[in-house]
Amino acid sequence: MDLVYGSALWYASTKVNCHHFAERLAQERQVLFIESVGARVPAAREWRRVLPRLLRSLRPLRRLGPRLWLFSPLPLPLYRGVGVELSSRWVGWQVKVLLRLRGWREEACWVFHPMGFGTARAGRPHGVIYYCVDDQAANPGIDRVAVRRLEAALLQVADAVIATGEPLAARLRPLARTVRVLPNVADTELFARHASTFKHPVLDFLDGLPRPRIGYIGNLAAYKIDLDLVHQIARRRPDWAVVLVGPLNQGDPKSTIRESDAPSNVHFTSAVPHEIAPAVIDRFEVCLIPSAQHDVMAASFPLKFFEYLLRGRPIVCRPLPSLQPFRAWYDEAVTTEEFVDAIERRLALDSPAEADRRRAYASAFGWSERMQRLRALRGEVIRSRASQSLNPIPS
Repeated sequence: MDLVYGSALWYASTKVNCHHFAERLAQERQVLFIESVGARVPAAREWRRVLPRLLRSLRPLRRLGPRLWLFSPLPLPLYRGVGVELSSRWVGWQVKVLLRLRGWREEACWVFHPMGFGTARAGRPHGVIYYCVDDQAANPGIDRVAVRRLEAALLQVADAVIATGEPLAARLRPLARTVRVLPNVADTELFARHASTFKHPVLDFLDGLPRPRIGYIGNLAAYKIDLDLVHQIARRRPDWAVVLVGPLNQGDPKSTIRESDAPSNVHFTSAVPHEIAPAVIDRFEVCLIPSAQHDVMAASFPLKFFEYLLRGRPIVCRPLPSLQPFRAWYDEAVTTEEFVDAIERRLALDSPAEADRRRAYASAFGWSERMQRLRALRGEVIRSRASQSLNPIPS
């Protein structure tokens, strides 16, 4: 069995790398997905989302498919100082007990968050792979020093490290044995599919808005997007419908985004099921990535980048180091004026031929190709550990 320590809750409103990976890995081998215990104490307003997760820890093991299991360990609410490592080791101890009770033998351990360090040590795996998708220590409300220290310990035991962009890789290389840069990819099976028959109240709402529609889909949190920039764009062009689709303030302990502060042509909607996202994007003329300007986003590679392209949509985006290799596939803008000019240019010049060109390019960045590389890496790590006669990681 392979273990996957996730960077998100299994039933999160948006699928991220750990979900896509675990589902696909489970098509060929037994997988135990260890649900995140988070890295900070939830804010009071977040308990509606967190309570179901806590209740799952009362019946922590669930079978999700023929080869896929979900384990929801009981969190230890210690997220400052040495408590961070204690919390991580507490989860690892629970995983170790579960493996012994079930008679499961761990092969590889895939860790998507530094809090998975305890899990990486728990089951004596034949290989540990750290899949770094974000600068988790820089997220709001996190004890940055403690999580950095935990990540450093994880890097010492990891046989291989994957980073989704060069900013992450540059930070990890001094402590890691090897770091491979593998940009985020899209769920091409979903986002390349026809979506004209999808039904959802959010789609009905979007259909009622005037065109052009300038849209963003994702987490509507201040540490993710520059909402002031979005408001300025909307004020500059009141004839545009600026649409923001997604959960409000998720992952941010400070509730800073309020719909009441927005201009009248900025339209918020709730989160939509993942399978509806392609139909949402189809209702935009231009897609935005108005990233906030700080450490979290400076290291980020937005999953939505290739999702937008797979729907053939033009993208206007704040400069992000991880996206520089794909500079030809989006318009870069920083100021309000640059965003407005780039959007106007795309509205005037875009064509069905350009849309087809984007779809064709993005189709090469899917999970099918990515899983081939990850399978090869898994085999390489396990063979290397065996050939060097290394002892498993001690408990």
